[in-house]
Amino acid sequence: MPENPDSQKNISKGYSGNLGYFRRPHYWRRLRFLCFSLVVTLCALGVFISGKWGSPKKFSPGPLSQNHAHLVDRCETCHTGSGESLGADLFENITKLASMSSLEAMDAACMACHPGAGLHAPQIMTVGFSQVSQGLVHASSCASCHREHAGPHRMALPSNQTCTDCHGSLTKLHDSRTLPKQTPSTRVTPPAAAGGQIVELGEGLRVFLPSARAPESLAAFESFAHGHPGFGYESPEARDPSDLKFNHARHFRADIPKLNNAKLDCASCHQPDANGVFYQPVRYEKHCQECHSLQIQQSLPDLHIPHGDSRTVKLFLAGLDSSIESSVRASGVNEPVAVSLRVKEEREALQRRGLLSVDDMVKRVFLQGDPQDFGGELLMRSGKPKFLTECAKCHTVTGGDAGSSPEVQPPLTATRWLAKGAFNHQPHNQSACTDCHGAALKSKLTSDILLPTQQSCVECHQPLTSTGKEGVKFSCQNCHHFHSSVTPPVLEAAVHPASPTTPALFKP
Repeated sequence: MPENPDSQKNISKGYSGNLGYFRRPHYWRRLRFLCFSLVVTLCALGVFISGKWGSPKKFSPGPLSQNHAHLVDRCETCHTGSGESLGADLFENITKLASMSSLEAMDAACMACHPGAGLHAPQIMTVGFSQVSQGLVHASSCASCHREHAGPHRMALPSNQTCTDCHGSLTKLHDSRTLPKQTPSTRVTPPAAAGGQIVELGEGLRVFLPSARAPESLAAFESFAHGHPGFGYESPEARDPSDLKFNHARHFRADIPKLNNAKLDCASCHQPDANGVFYQPVRYEKHCQECHSLQIQQSLPDLHIPHGDSRTVKLFLAGLDSSIESSVRASGVNEPVAVSLRVKEEREALQRRGLLSVDDMVKRVFLQGDPQDFGGELLMRSGKPKFLTECAKCHTVTGGDAGSSPEVQPPLTATRWLAKGAFNHQPHNQSACTDCHGAALKSKLTSDILLPTQQSCVECHQPLTSTGKEGVKFSCQNCHHFHSSVTPPVLEAAVHPASPTTPALFKP
């Protein structure tokens, strides 16, 4: 049988005495190397020439977004130092580009057009259009979250993954804390409180701030549905510090009189504002007066004790005779003798109720009500509710003893509760109030915080609900905003005291 010429044995014979063949250069290899070197050289030369004398647009990795479409022919606006010298800069600053430190100049260019976009504030207090900053963290650069040259559409918002890159790492969260470069001049210093405090921000805005948490309480998490910490007001020691006394459960009882021929419900007192985002504050004149009248005399239905200011109430009581006379005349009695007799009758009726002097009236109106409480036993008219309810029933009243005049403390109730995120009631208007605030049905104490838990929000705000149905929006962007406001009010370090291993956020 003839031997196969392509066998391994015959092929190996061709290399006999020529074992160093691979060390000798082959002309094809030389040609390949020369072609490669020539192409690289020509490309580099072309880049340099284009950058030196050509248009900088040649270096663009893609079209600008709609947000920056007006800058399409002005590369130098963002790329500081570009323009005609872009090619030279590419070679001269290659080390700087590799270290990414050149992004600092680009960040400065961003801030020139977006001066209100401050650093990332993890403790931001988003309160309508007002914010209270408690500390800032380091953000490497604007380009870390905002991607330009990705297409002609609007620039996409940062994804959830962008947020969890840091918030999913406890190490990054601790390392990111830094001192702000500037401390705004406006300061708000809330008093220390075990269960939290309400901070007045002006313009009727008051935010509830939970008690300070230890620095080690930082929590890393995957998403809103997995590991996200509870809301600040969910801490076990959190209490509503409002000094307005109110019993929600009492107002749901069957014996409460109907209002406008309808049983009291949440909407009787809690109504949305004009845009539906927040709810209007409860006001005595609009929501309480119909049931809790401050009428001082049953025979004078139009004569009411003024509400809202202690000094005005005292002046009203001191000049009660004049007020009674005006009320009598307003009822249609104008003949002087008849007016005088009617005023006398009303004054005697007040005296029969124990209101003999101005001091008696001040004590009764501010502290005791009508009738007085004797020895803890409430004496009331037969079959009728208490006619005159004292200020102390709902408000904190100081003084009133040892000759001091009683003073009603203005109620301090929070209008915003989510201190680190935004909330909009409007998308939730198809839900019943009790779906989120069901605890109000049994709440008897003002200190009860009647707000939904983070886990109750997760029941809807997750990719897939527990019932197998698709959930609603759960993006970080729905509730949180990365940038701090311009010169927000600043809370002192007392709100979040520094630990021995963490520098103070703010110094007095």
